Amino acid sequence: MKILFITDLHGHFDALALLPKADLVLVGGDFTTFGTLEEFQAAVTKVEGYFPNFRGVAGNLDPSLPSDQILKDSGHLLAQQMIQCNGVNLLGISGSNLCPRPTPYEWDDEQRWQSLDSLSWGHVDILVTHAPPYGFGADVIPNGMHVGSQAVRRLAEMLKPRLHLSGHIHEAIGVFEENGSVLVNPGPFGMGGHFAYIDLPLSGKPVVELQTIGN
Repeated sequence: MKILFITDLHGHFDALALLPKADLVLVGGDFTTFGTLEEFQAAVTKVEGYFPNFRGVAGNLDPSLPSDQILKDSGHLLAQQMIQCNGVNLLGISGSNLCPRPTPYEWDDEQRWQSLDSLSWGHVDILVTHAPPYGFGADVIPNGMHVGSQAVRRLAEMLKPRLHLSGHIHEAIGVFEENGSVLVNPGPFGMGGHFAYIDLPLSGKPVVELQTIGN
């Protein structure tokens, strides 16, 4: 199965027309940059125009919990629920751990973990989180600090997905190893046209290509 993953669009949609076709399209959040509900709805509609069946989570710069409701009402929500799509089980988490400056959709790591740990999850093939897990490379900012989420890390350690897709930290582009999972941060689509194109076989590890529009 071919998977297209984009994240951190930040209101830039023109390059969506240049993306390759895929069996499954996943979006990792930040459709907007401190967008209103109306702007978030318009952003979802823009993505939907190119990829009618996409699934996604909201980012910390999207308008908090109402953005999940908009995704749910339009049939695209992946967050806080497990779904099956094209024969694989997916789970998503919207928002991020606390940022240096307040953003609309963020949460306390320990409280988020308690809410996630209290739920019963089955087998998960693909985990999609806007915030990267703490400590595996997808969360490193230019000064070398790890700023990812401990709650996301603990969830991934519990679920052991074959593939973990995240965004949020624009500089931490790469494919990383996370306790046996393949962890991917493709970089921001909205600034530079970055995306991940992934071949997910029936068994074994996914093959990830990090690409940029025009290259």
